Amino acid sequence: MQSSQKPMHVTETKFWNTLMHDVYGPRSGGAIIFLDAENARKGVAKTSGAVALARLFSRAFGYELQREDFTLSGSEYLSRYQAHPGEEQPSVLVLDEFVGGGAGDKRRAMSQQNVDFGRAWQLLRTRRVITIATLPDWNSADKRLKKLADYRIWCREQPMGYFQPYKVTVPFSSGGGGVKTKGLNKAGSSARKIKFPNMDANNDEFYRHLGRKKGELIDSDGWDADDLTDEDEPTQDPADVQRQQAIRYAIRLYEPWNDSTDITQEEVAEVIEDYSRGWVSQVVREWKRGEYRELVPDPS
Repeated sequence: MQSSQKPMHVTETKFWNTLMHDVYGPRSGGAIIFLDAENARKGVAKTSGAVALARLFSRAFGYELQREDFTLSGSEYLSRYQAHPGEEQPSVLVLDEFVGGGAGDKRRAMSQQNVDFGRAWQLLRTRRVITIATLPDWNSADKRLKKLADYRIWCREQPMGYFQPYKVTVPFSSGGGGVKTKGLNKAGSSARKIKFPNMDANNDEFYRHLGRKKGELIDSDGWDADDLTDEDEPTQDPADVQRQQAIRYAIRLYEPWNDSTDITQEEVAEVIEDYSRGWVSQVVREWKRGEYRELVPDPS
Protein backbone atom coordinates (compact mmCIF):
# COMPACT_ATOMS: atom_id res chain seq x y z
CA MET A 1 0.00 0.00 0.00
CA GLN A 2 1.26 3.48 -0.86
CA SER A 3 0.35 4.85 2.57
CA SER A 4 2.88 2.52 4.18
CA GLN A 5 5.76 3.63 1.98
CA LYS A 6 8.53 5.47 3.74
CA PRO A 7 9.41 8.83 2.13
CA MET A 8 12.59 8.66 0.07
CA HIS A 9 15.10 11.34 -0.82
CA VAL A 10 14.60 12.25 -4.45
CA THR A 11 18.14 11.17 -5.40
CA GLU A 12 17.28 7.60 -4.29
CA THR A 13 14.22 7.32 -6.56
CA LYS A 14 13.55 5.85 -9.98
CA PHE A 15 12.53 9.34 -11.15
CA TRP A 16 15.99 10.72 -10.38
CA ASN A 17 17.80 7.77 -11.90
CA THR A 18 15.67 7.87 -15.05
CA LEU A 19 16.18 11.60 -15.55
CA MET A 20 19.93 11.37 -14.94
CA HIS A 21 20.07 8.60 -17.54
CA ASP A 22 18.27 10.94 -19.95
CA VAL A 23 20.98 13.53 -19.42
CA TYR A 24 24.11 11.40 -19.13
CA GLY A 25 23.08 8.18 -20.92
CA PRO A 26 23.04 7.44 -24.67
CA ARG A 27 20.17 9.91 -25.22
CA SER A 28 22.35 12.73 -23.85
CA GLY A 29 19.58 15.32 -23.89
CA GLY A 30 17.45 17.58 -21.75
CA ALA A 31 13.96 17.08 -20.30
CA ILE A 32 10.68 18.95 -19.99
CA ILE A 33 8.94 18.60 -16.60
CA PHE A 34 5.38 19.79 -15.96
CA LEU A 35 4.75 20.35 -12.24
CA ASP A 36 1.08 20.66 -11.28
CA ALA A 37 -1.16 20.03 -8.27
CA GLU A 38 -3.70 17.53 -7.00
CA ASN A 39 -7.21 18.87 -7.68
CA ALA A 40 -5.57 21.88 -9.42
CA ARG A 41 -5.21 23.44 -5.97
CA LYS A 42 -3.44 26.73 -5.51
CA GLY A 43 -1.10 27.25 -2.61
CA VAL A 44 0.28 23.70 -2.39
CA ALA A 45 3.92 24.77 -2.78
CA LYS A 46 4.38 24.14 -6.52
CA THR A 47 6.88 27.00 -6.83
CA SER A 48 8.73 25.77 -3.76
CA GLY A 49 8.97 22.29 -5.31
CA ALA A 50 10.21 23.70 -8.62
CA VAL A 51 12.91 25.83 -6.97
CA ALA A 52 14.00 22.94 -4.74
CA LEU A 53 14.35 20.63 -7.75
CA ALA A 54 16.18 23.31 -9.76
CA ARG A 55 18.74 23.70 -6.96
CA LEU A 56 19.20 19.94 -6.68
CA PHE A 57 19.63 19.46 -10.43
CA SER A 58 22.05 22.38 -10.67
CA ARG A 59 24.25 20.91 -7.93
CA ALA A 60 24.25 17.53 -9.68
CA PHE A 61 25.19 19.18 -12.99
CA GLY A 62 27.73 21.63 -11.59
CA TYR A 63 25.65 24.45 -13.08
CA GLU A 64 25.52 27.85 -11.39
CA LEU A 65 21.93 29.07 -11.27
CA GLN A 66 21.15 32.73 -11.99
CA ARG A 67 18.03 34.79 -11.46
CA GLU A 68 17.46 34.85 -15.22
CA ASP A 69 16.90 31.08 -15.02
CA PHE A 70 13.63 31.71 -13.13
CA THR A 71 10.86 33.50 -15.01
CA LEU A 72 7.11 33.78 -15.61
CA SER A 73 7.52 35.11 -19.15
CA GLY A 74 7.33 32.76 -22.12
CA SER A 75 9.45 35.07 -24.29
CA GLU A 76 12.11 35.41 -21.57
CA TYR A 77 12.14 31.65 -21.14
CA LEU A 78 12.62 30.98 -24.87
CA SER A 79 15.41 33.54 -25.09
CA ARG A 80 17.14 32.07 -22.06
CA TYR A 81 16.66 28.52 -23.38
CA GLN A 82 18.49 29.44 -26.58
CA ALA A 83 21.27 31.19 -24.65
CA HIS A 84 21.95 28.28 -22.29
CA PRO A 85 25.11 26.16 -22.62
CA GLY A 86 25.28 23.52 -25.31
CA GLU A 87 25.82 19.78 -25.02
CA GLU A 88 28.87 20.20 -22.80
CA GLN A 89 26.99 21.56 -19.76
CA PRO A 90 23.58 20.39 -18.47
CA SER A 91 21.56 23.28 -17.04
CA VAL A 92 18.18 24.16 -15.50
CA LEU A 93 15.33 26.59 -16.20
CA VAL A 94 12.11 27.25 -14.26
CA LEU A 95 9.05 28.68 -16.01
CA ASP A 96 6.64 29.46 -13.19
CA GLU A 97 2.88 29.92 -13.72
CA PHE A 98 2.93 28.31 -17.18
CA VAL A 99 -0.47 29.11 -18.77
CA GLY A 100 -1.37 31.49 -15.90
CA GLY A 101 1.40 33.87 -16.94
CA GLY A 102 0.22 33.88 -20.56
CA ALA A 103 2.32 31.06 -22.11
CA GLY A 104 1.39 27.58 -23.28
CA ASP A 105 -2.41 27.89 -22.91
CA LYS A 106 -4.32 25.30 -24.97
CA ARG A 107 -6.86 28.03 -25.80
CA ARG A 108 -4.02 29.78 -27.65
CA ALA A 109 -2.81 26.61 -29.37
CA MET A 110 -2.19 28.38 -32.68
CA SER A 111 -0.37 31.36 -31.17
CA GLN A 112 3.14 32.04 -32.46
CA GLN A 113 4.61 31.56 -29.00
CA ASN A 114 3.09 28.09 -28.58
CA VAL A 115 4.53 27.18 -31.99
CA ASP A 116 7.89 28.53 -30.80
CA PHE A 117 7.74 26.38 -27.66
CA GLY A 118 7.13 23.34 -29.82
CA ARG A 119 10.07 24.16 -32.09
CA ALA A 120 12.44 24.75 -29.20
CA TRP A 121 11.43 21.61 -27.32
CA GLN A 122 11.67 19.43 -30.43
CA LEU A 123 14.92 20.62 -31.96
CA LEU A 124 17.02 21.86 -29.03
CA ARG A 125 16.67 18.81 -26.80
CA THR A 126 20.34 17.88 -27.19
CA ARG A 127 21.26 21.08 -25.33
CA ARG A 128 20.62 19.17 -22.09
CA VAL A 129 18.43 21.85 -20.50
CA ILE A 130 16.04 20.66 -17.77
CA THR A 131 12.87 22.78 -17.87
CA ILE A 132 10.49 22.80 -14.89
CA ALA A 133 7.16 24.44 -15.81
CA THR A 134 4.59 24.92 -13.03
CA LEU A 135 0.82 25.22 -13.50
CA PRO A 136 -2.28 24.26 -11.47
CA ASP A 137 -3.43 21.54 -13.90
CA TRP A 138 -1.36 20.24 -16.78
CA ASN A 139 -4.55 19.60 -18.77
CA SER A 140 -4.70 23.38 -19.30
CA ALA A 141 -1.53 23.21 -21.41
CA ASP A 142 -1.49 22.98 -25.20
CA LYS A 143 -1.80 19.25 -26.02
CA ARG A 144 1.09 19.45 -28.51
CA LEU A 145 3.35 20.74 -25.74
CA LYS A 146 2.14 18.00 -23.39
CA LYS A 147 3.26 15.44 -25.98
CA LEU A 148 6.74 16.94 -25.90
CA ALA A 149 6.96 16.73 -22.10
CA ASP A 150 9.03 13.99 -20.46
CA TYR A 151 7.78 14.02 -16.88
CA ARG A 152 4.82 15.17 -14.83
CA ILE A 153 5.32 15.96 -11.15
CA TRP A 154 2.09 16.00 -9.13
CA CYS A 155 2.16 18.01 -5.89
CA ARG A 156 -0.10 16.45 -3.28
CA GLU A 157 -2.75 18.46 -1.47
CA GLN A 158 -2.20 16.59 1.81
CA PRO A 159 0.31 16.40 3.26
CA MET A 160 1.79 19.51 1.72
CA GLY A 161 5.43 19.29 0.72
CA TYR A 162 5.20 15.97 -1.14
CA PHE A 163 5.03 15.18 -4.84
CA GLN A 164 4.69 12.07 -6.99
CA PRO A 165 6.64 11.73 -10.29
CA TYR A 166 5.28 10.27 -13.52
CA LYS A 167 6.77 9.50 -16.93
CA VAL A 168 4.84 11.02 -19.84
CA THR A 169 3.98 8.48 -22.55
CA VAL A 170 2.41 8.90 -25.98
CA PRO A 171 0.66 5.71 -27.16
CA PHE A 172 1.45 4.53 -30.68
CA SER A 173 -2.18 4.93 -31.77
CA SER A 174 -2.85 8.21 -29.96
CA GLY A 175 -3.36 10.15 -33.19
CA GLY A 176 -3.81 13.84 -32.44
CA GLY A 177 -4.92 13.34 -28.89
CA GLY A 178 -3.99 11.10 -26.01
CA VAL A 179 -1.06 11.60 -23.70
CA LYS A 180 -0.70 9.27 -20.72
CA THR A 181 1.40 9.14 -17.55
CA LYS A 182 3.07 6.20 -15.84
CA GLY A 183 4.06 6.23 -12.17
CA LEU A 184 7.79 6.05 -11.51
CA ASN A 185 8.44 3.60 -8.71
CA LYS A 186 11.24 1.09 -8.31
CA ALA A 187 8.63 -1.50 -7.35
CA GLY A 188 6.73 -0.83 -10.57
CA SER A 189 3.51 0.18 -8.79
CA SER A 190 2.03 3.65 -8.32
CA ALA A 191 4.30 6.69 -8.11
CA ARG A 192 6.01 7.05 -4.75
CA LYS A 193 5.66 10.17 -2.63
CA ILE A 194 8.80 12.29 -2.44
CA LYS A 195 9.26 15.03 0.16
CA PHE A 196 10.68 18.43 -0.83
CA PRO A 197 11.82 21.36 1.36
CA ASN A 198 9.90 24.57 2.06
CA MET A 199 11.87 27.14 0.06
CA ASP A 200 9.77 29.99 1.46
CA ALA A 201 10.72 29.07 5.04
CA ASN A 202 14.34 28.76 3.85
CA ASN A 203 14.16 32.35 2.54
CA ASP A 204 15.51 31.14 -0.81
CA GLU A 205 16.61 34.00 -3.10
CA PHE A 206 15.18 32.41 -6.26
CA TYR A 207 11.86 31.69 -4.55
CA ARG A 208 11.70 35.34 -3.44
CA HIS A 209 12.59 36.46 -6.98
CA LEU A 210 9.64 34.52 -8.45
CA GLY A 211 7.39 35.88 -5.69
CA ARG A 212 8.24 39.44 -6.73
CA LYS A 213 7.58 38.55 -10.37
CA LYS A 214 4.16 37.15 -9.45
CA GLY A 215 3.36 40.28 -7.46
CA GLU A 216 4.12 42.42 -10.51
CA LEU A 217 1.92 40.19 -12.68
CA ILE A 218 -0.98 40.38 -10.24
CA ASP A 219 -0.75 44.19 -10.21
CA SER A 220 -0.59 44.42 -14.02
CA ASP A 221 -3.53 45.09 -16.33
CA GLY A 222 -3.10 42.33 -18.89
CA TRP A 223 -2.18 39.25 -16.83
CA ASP A 224 0.55 38.48 -19.35
CA ALA A 225 4.10 38.17 -18.02
CA ASP A 226 5.55 38.99 -21.45
CA ASP A 227 4.07 42.50 -21.20
CA LEU A 228 6.14 43.18 -18.08
CA THR A 229 9.43 42.70 -19.96
CA ASP A 230 8.91 45.30 -22.69
CA GLU A 231 8.44 48.55 -20.79
CA ASP A 232 11.90 49.94 -21.52
CA GLU A 233 12.19 48.59 -25.08
CA PRO A 234 11.36 50.64 -28.18
CA THR A 235 8.37 49.54 -30.24
CA GLN A 236 9.34 47.40 -33.22
CA ASP A 237 7.49 46.58 -36.39
CA PRO A 238 5.86 43.14 -35.91
CA ALA A 239 7.20 41.98 -39.29
CA ASP A 240 10.75 42.88 -38.23
CA VAL A 241 10.31 41.07 -34.92
CA GLN A 242 9.03 37.95 -36.70
CA ARG A 243 11.92 38.00 -39.19
CA GLN A 244 14.52 38.45 -36.44
CA GLN A 245 12.95 35.59 -34.53
CA ALA A 246 13.08 33.37 -37.62
CA ILE A 247 16.75 34.26 -38.15
CA ARG A 248 17.52 33.46 -34.52
CA TYR A 249 15.79 30.08 -34.75
CA ALA A 250 17.47 29.19 -38.05
CA ILE A 251 20.95 29.89 -36.69
CA ARG A 252 20.35 28.24 -33.33
CA LEU A 253 18.84 25.14 -34.91
CA TYR A 254 21.47 24.69 -37.62
CA GLU A 255 24.46 25.66 -35.43
CA PRO A 256 26.84 26.82 -38.20
CA TRP A 257 29.71 26.87 -35.69
CA ASN A 258 29.29 23.12 -35.07
CA ASP A 259 30.96 20.91 -37.70
CA SER A 260 29.28 17.79 -36.29
CA THR A 261 25.67 19.05 -36.36
CA ASP A 262 23.22 16.45 -37.69
CA ILE A 263 20.42 18.90 -38.55
CA THR A 264 20.15 19.80 -42.24
CA GLN A 265 19.08 23.13 -43.72
CA GLU A 266 16.06 21.38 -45.22
CA GLU A 267 14.96 20.23 -41.75
CA VAL A 268 15.39 23.75 -40.37
CA ALA A 269 13.26 25.18 -43.21
CA GLU A 270 10.52 22.62 -42.51
CA VAL A 271 9.95 23.86 -38.95
CA ILE A 272 10.28 27.59 -39.69
CA GLU A 273 7.09 28.32 -41.57
CA ASP A 274 7.10 30.53 -44.68
CA TYR A 275 10.89 30.29 -45.15
CA SER A 276 12.72 28.12 -47.70
CA ARG A 277 15.91 26.08 -47.61
CA GLY A 278 17.52 28.79 -49.76
CA TRP A 279 16.66 31.42 -47.16
CA VAL A 280 18.16 29.27 -44.39
CA SER A 281 21.32 28.81 -46.47
CA GLN A 282 21.62 32.56 -47.01
CA VAL A 283 21.16 33.31 -43.30
CA VAL A 284 23.83 30.76 -42.41
CA ARG A 285 26.28 32.27 -44.91
CA GLU A 286 25.61 35.78 -43.60
CA TRP A 287 26.09 34.67 -40.00
CA LYS A 288 29.42 33.10 -40.94
CA ARG A 289 30.44 36.47 -42.44
CA GLY A 290 29.77 38.13 -39.10
CA GLU A 291 26.16 39.29 -39.47
CA TYR A 292 23.36 38.69 -36.91
CA ARG A 293 25.85 38.31 -34.07
CA GLU A 294 23.63 40.58 -31.94
CA LEU A 295 20.91 37.94 -32.33
CA VAL A 296 23.11 34.85 -31.99
CA PRO A 297 26.66 35.37 -30.68
CA ASP A 298 29.37 32.95 -31.74
CA PRO A 299 29.54 30.43 -28.85
CA SER A 300 33.01 29.28 -29.89
